Amino acid sequence: MTESTTMSTDPVRVEVFLRTRTPPGVVERLRDLVARARRLEATDSVTDVRVTNWAPVCPTLEELSDDGPSVAPTVATFRSWADREGYSLEPGFARRETSSRLEDCHAAEIQVPIVSVAVYEGERLQCVTPCADGERTYTVAECLEALERGVVGPLESGPRASRGGREPWIQDDTEPAE
Repeated sequence: MTESTTMSTDPVRVEVFLRTRTPPGVVERLRDLVARARRLEATDSVTDVRVTNWAPVCPTLEELSDDGPSVAPTVATFRSWADREGYSLEPGFARRETSSRLEDCHAAEIQVPIVSVAVYEGERLQCVTPCADGERTYTVAECLEALERGVVGPLESGPRASRGGREPWIQDDTEPAE
């Protein structure tokens, strides 16, 4: 890995998103993941870690909120990154149709994963996990491992693997990293 790969002039921000309705058996693991993410602030590679709670949302109702939409635009930004980089956010992020019990109508609902991590370098979104490239799923734990190694950049072992000699976020054990 070259010096320019690990040292950027742009600050690195990590955003951790936790789904509000989470099974009780998962809470301790989430607590550990959040603590692990917060420890990254003590390193030179991450300047800020933010933890946000969110829930599945109906975008139509979210637009009516006095606070304005938050989940739908965030997921749209994540999808834009995934499309640009050649990844899929499915099945962690899903859009499904829900029906009303009172009327014969349907509405879209955005489902969010139990935990998700977004990594920004400056204002540029560099990575969202969980994500998949058609062959495998990249996890939040793998993303945190890469950040702990000081690697900041896209998932380079995925579909857009050629990134000008930058070290991969997630190394495939079957092939040596360049």
